Amino acid sequence: MEDNKEDLRALLLELYLKNNPKLAHQIFIYSFNGIVDISSNPFQYVSGDLPPNVKKTLILQNVPSGEMMQAFLVPIVQNGKTMFQIHNVVLYGNKSGTIIEISLDADKINKTEKYRQFYNLAKGILQQFI
Repeated sequence: MEDNKEDLRALLLELYLKNNPKLAHQIFIYSFNGIVDISSNPFQYVSGDLPPNVKKTLILQNVPSGEMMQAFLVPIVQNGKTMFQIHNVVLYGNKSGTIIEISLDADKINKTEKYRQFYNLAKGILQQFI
């Protein structure tokens, strides 16, 4: 993984662990709903348990733009201990119905506008938590 300061995978894992430090088998959906009024937080999240045959999942939604990114946590074994990391491939979807797989491994992916958009969204959501 690249430097955590600019690595979307590291931010997504941090976000997943923020509300699930014990790595329970769950899905987390974090949404940016836009500015609706001055009294509501534009960031919201929901979570739920998953069946054993479904991967641990994190979804980021930018509701005003109609875009989402779905990332999956996958187990890895390091020094004989099972740990989790964000899979290198995420799903991207938009309101027109497009769903594509995007690899986060490519050297130039972090230079794309979509990467920066979801990186900043994840960073903004993380700032909501202590």
